[in-house]
Amino acid sequence: MTMTPLMRRALEPLYRDAGNAHPGLLIQRGLPRHDKDNPKEKNDHIARICQIGHDHFYQHAYERWQRHTQDRMRFAQLAMKVETRLFIGLTAGGMLETGCAIHHSYGMPFIPGSSIKGVVSHHVRGTPFCQKRPEARALLFGADADPDSDHPEGRSGILIFHDAWWKPGSAETPSAQEVVTTHHPAYYGESGAKPATDFDSPVPNGQIAVRGSFLFTLEGPPGWIDLGRDMLQEALTRQGIGAKTRGGYGFMVEETHTEPAVALPPWLAENLQKIRSANREPNLDNVWRGKGLAQSWQQIEDPALKTAVLAAIKAHWQRRDWWDAPQGNAAKKAKAIYQDTEQ
Repeated sequence: MTMTPLMRRALEPLYRDAGNAHPGLLIQRGLPRHDKDNPKEKNDHIARICQIGHDHFYQHAYERWQRHTQDRMRFAQLAMKVETRLFIGLTAGGMLETGCAIHHSYGMPFIPGSSIKGVVSHHVRGTPFCQKRPEARALLFGADADPDSDHPEGRSGILIFHDAWWKPGSAETPSAQEVVTTHHPAYYGESGAKPATDFDSPVPNGQIAVRGSFLFTLEGPPGWIDLGRDMLQEALTRQGIGAKTRGGYGFMVEETHTEPAVALPPWLAENLQKIRSANREPNLDNVWRGKGLAQSWQQIEDPALKTAVLAAIKAHWQRRDWWDAPQGNAAKKAKAIYQDTEQ
């Protein structure tokens, strides 16, 4: 028997029909069964997770954090964009065999501050400055207990690396489906007991990667936080962060100019998920450009709300290059509804 049930049958329809869900819960508990001979169900489940976007609740939380950490005498902020994709928290997936670091309250990917500090400290360790002045590295990042040092019980660093928040609007959705192919499954599965050969059949594995940008925040004394910011920028650019950096994942570039992300009107965020759930539509793009959203919008009675929602929908369509040349009958009918009201 290759199939292993992972969920009580009574819970399966609740997960299947949910209009919205916490991605972390779906990663840990959402897969109903494991079938090693049929990976489609697992891949479909990963695709569902990767279609979940941010809502207005997270948008407001992000804006509050950004606003409360703008004191330049105490904090330094750095916005970095993932060049390709990022793997962070891969081992947290349980039977899903893939994971992602997901904020327990907001359901969005984040980069733990401990991981950020470890990457920067490791990168700085090899620089000529810290090789000549090891006490500077200990001051910035802390030091372990050493009975022969000036701080025999160890010391804390003066720089605090806060968790990095995913930046709303920096990508269509924060997560993206990736495939990592294991070329020698027997070799890895049995810790090298079976040799790896050129005759092994590769096995593609679905994975959850992160895309978009992150807001990094450091806290510390004036002057030192600016140095820490420069070290952080160099480490993420040259060394990367997360898993599979040797394969090109996890490298970042600094955003040269940043614009505040535009929050979706609550009506729009709620109805996108409601329509998606009612139609069991795995692709959120189809909801955005579908006739169902246009018809729901058409029923809004508040003129101010109707105008604000249309502006958000039109802006999204234009960012995706859908407005000038909509593809498909549903998108064309939806645009006709929007334009008819505009006229």
